[in-house]
Formats: sequence, structure tokens, C-alpha cells
Amino acid sequence: MKGAPLNAAAMMYAKVVGFAAGIVIARVIGATQYGMINVARSVLESCSIVSPLGLDLAMQRHLGSASEHLAARLGQLRVFRLIAFGIAVIPPLLAATGFSSYVEESIYRYPDFASVLLVTLIALPFATDIAVLGGAYRGVLNPAPFMLANFVVQPTVRLIIMGLLFVLGYRLWAVVVAMSASYIISWAVLAFLAHKDMSARDTDDRLDWIEIRSVLRYAPCLGASLIFVVWIRSADCLFLGYFGSARDVGQYAAILTIAQLIGLVGEALGQTLGPRVALRYRNNDLAAMEYLLAENIRRMTLLSAPIFAAILFWGDRIDLVLGPTFEVDTRVVALVSARIFLQTIFGYSGFALSMTGWHARETVLLGCGFLLSVVLCSVLVPPLGQLGAALASFVTMSMINLVRCAVVLRMFKIRIVGASVATTTVLAVTTAGFVWLLLRAVDTRTLAFTVLEAAVFLVLFAGTAWRLLITDQDRDYIFALFGPFRGLVRIGR
Repeated sequence: MKGAPLNAAAMMYAKVVGFAAGIVIARVIGATQYGMINVARSVLESCSIVSPLGLDLAMQRHLGSASEHLAARLGQLRVFRLIAFGIAVIPPLLAATGFSSYVEESIYRYPDFASVLLVTLIALPFATDIAVLGGAYRGVLNPAPFMLANFVVQPTVRLIIMGLLFVLGYRLWAVVVAMSASYIISWAVLAFLAHKDMSARDTDDRLDWIEIRSVLRYAPCLGASLIFVVWIRSADCLFLGYFGSARDVGQYAAILTIAQLIGLVGEALGQTLGPRVALRYRNNDLAAMEYLLAENIRRMTLLSAPIFAAILFWGDRIDLVLGPTFEVDTRVVALVSARIFLQTIFGYSGFALSMTGWHARETVLLGCGFLLSVVLCSVLVPPLGQLGAALASFVTMSMINLVRCAVVLRMFKIRIVGASVATTTVLAVTTAGFVWLLLRAVDTRTLAFTVLEAAVFLVLFAGTAWRLLITDQDRDYIFALFGPFRGLVRIGR
């Protein structure tokens, strides 16, 4: 759990700032342009997963599995960074030479989409190097610099630049320029820190090219897993953008923005899980590996289930915040939030395969999931629109996680999902449903009353969970998590 409080604070800050910025952007530019920006961002995210060639994950395994060779392996990092950065330069060059115009004319027929896509893709090389450096920092069990650059500097810079451009009268371009500029500036910060932290000292300057080639051989397989994960997550928006309108994508992206709150704190728990799993497996300690994975899922569920339940019952009211152009279907909200909940609590369970030498099986599993996602989106999105996209993504995510748990159980004889996961989820949904039914007769469907209902539910759930679900170790961790904030309160006094 080293560094978990800082990780949690940084990721919470990024999500809160991103959530607030998303609300402002949606209100300022409307559903149509909001949808176009999210399609371009989905393209950037898809490319930024391919361009590191799996080196972001490979660095976690390479640096985390042999601490005795750490200094020599840090010397190899600059080679991996140069390779990934060179690959990442290709898409923006293609966009600049006319490919973005082809995309606008043939696939996403939105006004000015070619220019939006080009400016967005300028960020790709910098996003790629951030990913590789992030993997290296996680590999040495010191994710703090990466968390600072990626989850504090980047959203802050984006918000500041976007706000200044809004004041100057720009709308769509304020968002696009701010996004690319934030990647470049956060990369500069992280590269500066890495130059101090990751420089190999007191080692032979000669590189072990046999080891470098070994990493480059297995890295793409690890990367394929991550590529499939991101493509699975992006398929619904990309297919909806092709078969539907930009307005459909904008409304759907707004639901996704709200649903991202489900992982507000929980995702911070897995920042160093990969190298720790690799080390336990290397030591042939399957019991410790099982405990790591099972505890991660249990705690992720404790932190995520109440937010999931709140969005499940009150998430369809986003129009109260974003405006009437964001009136959404309750069924779409339910499916999207359920998918994000599964994605959050099982997000790091793939380390059971990818960090133990069985990355090929993880890749095959996710590849099959990606094909299923493409087939389901092709069949369901044209007739059902947003509902079809949400249903396709939910079914795909459910299938992947069920099969993965079965594979891990069969291979290692370890059970990474306990009964507490179901108990916590049922308690959260039941409590939220009780509050929703209890106050339904007097519900005025205003923003203030919606906040009141959600607050009543969260207080009831927190009290019940504190007594029934949270262990003494969890309580100690919670106190440690909020320790820095208690110090700030004392200073304020």
C-alpha cells in the first residue's frame, strides 16, 4: 500500500477536475460538439495504447521482477522510450498529410473534424512517453512522480488553458487545444523528473541488447492485452459515432463521464499491483498472490459499489446539470454504470495472467472479447443506438471477467473473487433502492433534492458498511488515507 494515499488523492483530484471540466464543456459547447470531441479523444486513446508497443506494461514486469538488476535495467529505459516515441510520431504525420481529411469524408462526417483530429493527435508522442515512464515508475514501486504529472499537472493545465481560451471567446477549439497542450506540458514535467530519478548510475554503460530484445519480444503481447482493453472500452463510442449522430455520442459520453466517478478512489489501489503480483509469482507464493488480488477486488468493491448504486438510481438526471440537450435513457445509464462498475473492480485482475508469464492467454481472452464487442456493436448499434452500444459493452465486459476468473481458478487454484464482493454490491443497491422508493412520493426531480437523496443513501450505506463489511485493517488504511488531510486541518487551526 506504499504511496496509496498520494495515489488516491491524485486520482481523485484528476477525476473531480475532469468531471467538473466535463460539465462546463458540455454546457458551453452542447451535445453535438461534445460528441465530436469525444470521438477524437477516443481515437487518441486508441492510438496511445498501440504506440507504446506494450512497453508500459513490460516496464512494470521488467523492473519489478529483478531488483538486483535494477540499475542496469534502468539504463535500458532510454532505448525503449526512443522506440515508442518514434512509433508514436507516425499517426500525427499521417493526419497532417491528409488522412484526417479522409476520416472526415468517409467515416465521421462532422464539420471541422479533420482539423480537430489533427490537433488532438499532436499529443500522441507525448502521451506515449508518459505511458512508458509511468510503467517504469510503477515497476520500481514509486508511482508518485507519474501520478503527479498525469493526474495533477495534466488536468490542472488543461483546465487553466481551456478557461483562458473560453474567456477569449473560443469554444470548440479551446477544448481541443487545451487537451493537446496539457499532454505536452505534463510530459515535460515527467521527463524532467525521470531524468533525475531514472538515470542509471554506477553501472556499465554497455547495454544488454539480448535482454532488450527479450523485452521487445514479449512487450507486444502484453501491449496487445491493453490494446484490446481500450478498444473494447472505446468500441461503443466509435460505432455510435459512425452509425449515429454527434449528438448521440455527446449524450452517451456525458453518461460515461458521470459513470467514471465509480472509480473515483478505488482505481488508486492497483497502481503498484502488477509488479507485486510478478514478485509473488516469481517467489512461487501463490497464497500471497491470491491474497493480493482478492483484497484488491474486495476493497475496490467497497469504494465503488455505493457510487455505482447512486448513479444507477439517480444518474439519469444529468440533464439537471448539463441542460435539456442531455436528456438520457434510464436503461442506458444502468447498463453503462454496470459496465464501468465491472471494469473498475476487475480492472487489475488481468495481472494474474499478464504478470505471471501467461500473458498470451490474457491476450487471447481479450482478443476474443474485442471481436465479440465489434460483432455486438455492429448488430445492436444500428437499430438501438445508445441502448445497443451500452448493451454490447456490458455483455462484452461481463463475458471477459467471468472467463478470466474461471481461467485463473483452473490454472492457479486461487479464487480472486470472494462472497464479500456480492454482499457489498447487494447492500449498496438495496440501500439505494430503499431510499429511492422511500422518497419517491415527495421527489421533485430538482438538483437539490437529487443531491439530498444521494447523500441520505451514502450516509446509510457508510454506517452499515462500517459495522458489517469493513475490517480493522480497512479502518487503519482509511485513517492512513486521510492522515495528510487531518494534518492540513491542524495547520489551518
